[in-house]
Amino acid sequence: MIHSLEILIDPLIRHRLESLYNELKSNNSDFKQLSCESEQYIKALREALPSNLKQTLFLYEDAQFTLQEILKVKIYLQGFKDALQIVNEVQMC
Repeated sequence: MIHSLEILIDPLIRHRLESLYNELKSNNSDFKQLSCESEQYIKALREALPSNLKQTLFLYEDAQFTLQEILKVKIYLQGFKDALQIVNEVQMC
C-alpha cells in the first residue's frame, strides 16, 4: 500500500514542489538573494579551480542536487502520510 501511495502521489508531489519553488523564486526576496549569492559562489569556485577539479565540482553539485531532490520528495510524502493519519484519527473520535 505504501509503495502504491508513493506512485499515486508522485506527480502531485513533483507539481507541488515545482509550484512552491516558482512561488519562492518570484515572491520571496530572501530566497532570491540566497539563490543569487549561491550562484555567485559556485561561479567563483568554478573559475578558481584548476581544470582537473572542475569535473569533481560538477559531480559534487550533481550529487547534492540528487540528495536534495530525494529529501524533498520524502519529506513531502511523509507530510502527506501524516495528514492521512490525522484525518483517520479524527474520524475515529
